[in-house]
Amino acid sequence: MPRHPSQGQVLIEKKAFCSWCRVVYDRGLVSGAGGNLSARMGEVVLVTPTGHSLRDMTPAVIVEMDIAGVVKRGGRPTREALMHLEILRRRPDINVVCHVHGDYIIAAGIMLKPGAASIPPITPGFAYAAYPLPLLPFLVPGSDELSMAVAEAISSSGRRAVLLQSHGLVTVGSDYAEAVNIAEEIEEAAKIYVLTKGKAPSLPMVIAP
Repeated sequence: MPRHPSQGQVLIEKKAFCSWCRVVYDRGLVSGAGGNLSARMGEVVLVTPTGHSLRDMTPAVIVEMDIAGVVKRGGRPTREALMHLEILRRRPDINVVCHVHGDYIIAAGIMLKPGAASIPPITPGFAYAAYPLPLLPFLVPGSDELSMAVAEAISSSGRRAVLLQSHGLVTVGSDYAEAVNIAEEIEEAAKIYVLTKGKAPSLPMVIAP
């Protein structure tokens, strides 16, 4: 992707962005107007607008920002925009940030204690994709404190996911598929953890990272 994409290239990317927003919604990872997504394309960052469901995302409502946080086109971005931008600033290898509120992700985050590892490695997909998964204590959504804590957790460890107590999950990837796939793997592991009341046995840790 060029550093300064044309408006034609931006429109193509916005259509892909909308398709992935719908995937996230259809997978049950968000509800209502919850959750948010961002994607880097050169020096442009596409961000979901505030108060708009991923279910109904269209190219016309997507916000274009620069990496410094200046809105270049569109309305008001999600209140979690600072978190997205801070992650992208610190992780040049990352192009997509996905914040979801899956039911089982929320439930597991409430059941578990904050720390460097939360959900145990109870499925191969989760063990490969996101274990160990740090859990941050509850911080006010949209706050600077939350944004910096999430960005630090992801940038300092090189990890691609962090669980937020009572507030869902943030995943990152080099592209949409990677970020969303990780979120799905974690939601599945969280579901098994919750349904077994935390008693699902951990897999033998012979799985290579």
